[in-house]
Amino acid sequence: MWFILARMAIPSKIGRYEIKSELGRGGMATVYRAYDPSFDREVAIKILPREMMHDPQFRSRFERELKIVAALEHPAIVPVYDVGEEDGQPYFVMRYMNGGSLSGEIEKGRFSLEDTARIVEKIAQGLAYAHKKGIIHRDLKPDNILFDDTGAPFISDFGIAKLSESTSSLTGSGIIGTPAYMSPEQARGLDVDGRSDVYGLGVIIYQMLSGQQPYNADTPMGVVVKHITEPVPEILLTLPSLPFDVDQIIKTSMAKDRDKRYAKATDLAKALNVIAFGSEGNVTSGGATGVRTGVFASAGTVSSRSKTGIAVAGVVLLVALVGFFVLRNQLFPASLPTSTPTLVPATLTEEATLAPTEAPTEAVASALPLAPACAANLIAVPDVETTNKVCIKKVPYTSVSITEGSTFESLDPAMKCIFETVVDGRMLISCSGPQLLSFDLKVCKPPVLSATDLSSCSPDSTFDSANQCCAAVPPADAGCTTFTVDIRSCQ
Repeated sequence: MWFILARMAIPSKIGRYEIKSELGRGGMATVYRAYDPSFDREVAIKILPREMMHDPQFRSRFERELKIVAALEHPAIVPVYDVGEEDGQPYFVMRYMNGGSLSGEIEKGRFSLEDTARIVEKIAQGLAYAHKKGIIHRDLKPDNILFDDTGAPFISDFGIAKLSESTSSLTGSGIIGTPAYMSPEQARGLDVDGRSDVYGLGVIIYQMLSGQQPYNADTPMGVVVKHITEPVPEILLTLPSLPFDVDQIIKTSMAKDRDKRYAKATDLAKALNVIAFGSEGNVTSGGATGVRTGVFASAGTVSSRSKTGIAVAGVVLLVALVGFFVLRNQLFPASLPTSTPTLVPATLTEEATLAPTEAPTEAVASALPLAPACAANLIAVPDVETTNKVCIKKVPYTSVSITEGSTFESLDPAMKCIFETVVDGRMLISCSGPQLLSFDLKVCKPPVLSATDLSSCSPDSTFDSANQCCAAVPPADAGCTTFTVDIRSCQ
């Protein structure tokens, strides 16, 4: 117990900085509020894990990348004052932002379209400035948008996701980012550019206006899969009072194909300004910006105003949602995986057995032609392949693609696999378990027989619908295969 308490103790000093309190702790860093006696000012210190510096290549990469990040000077980017190392742990010192975060403001209530546009205008200019210098944020989210005491927004943690990502070859940590805001290409482990940050900004706009994230699932991996495969939700179903063009702006910024997104974050900001204010506004790709401070000050007011009309809004929303889901269920039947259907013995209809001048039923049945016999081993097994391996909050997930309509079962209770979605006729499932281990997954798709098919074969055989022939009765595991799922390491 003493050892645990010792590890949790807040240091009194880091370098020359006097530690006042802990501001937050996450998987990649701990943030402290501190005092800088040299400049008589409060600062925020982010200290990274000690193990990051064990590899000489990473140490060199860390120093090079952080110098680039520290050189970013823009009114919408939290400035980095200092970089150092304390007892083997790298740290950097930033301006202390005492106005809270965008995530905290979203919790207070939805933003108006105008306030959303004002914040996005400034954030987009900070992103465009960094993108021109070849720096991609990679983890843009409300927690990383901070406000000063006047309410002006700033982007924090620029480039830190890239620094973390550079350790993946050493620790196997895989994709770095936050599932709820991750672009499809980043989720697939592909190279990213500025359009990945545009995608994240589109997710933030959706959340600011609606008060909720566009995709939700039971697991973090489920959220990642939805970002890759599912259409962008229609925000007008949640907020029918919004201008129609807002929905198109969000869908363009969150397009699955990055070539169909806004090429620059400032293009997105201009489009939103036109809807909110009737003009593109004073949006530039770098330098100072004319955005007013206190841009989120009316968030609470918007929330209060919404309460006065909650009854009317609730009725409109309820009618819209009910109509949508009723229509969707009629047009698009659910395509969830199903078990093999129960076989029903075939029966001959009265018309087929009692036709005038024909022989009794037994004679008719014996006269029916039988299907040809199948060649041996025609029962195919489902196709199974690994599609992705990611680490989300230090939990490893392996994504597996299997033939649609198959059943699956983990042969080891330590590994859990769940169905996520169907993409292009294939089922995607995600599996998780202890790190650095392999497990067997049993996947089956037995031959499908129907009542009509059974009448085509002799009693000691079955009808293979896929090959239109009679086959010997298959064993219990026919149509099954065992696939080894590897679980990676997450540090």
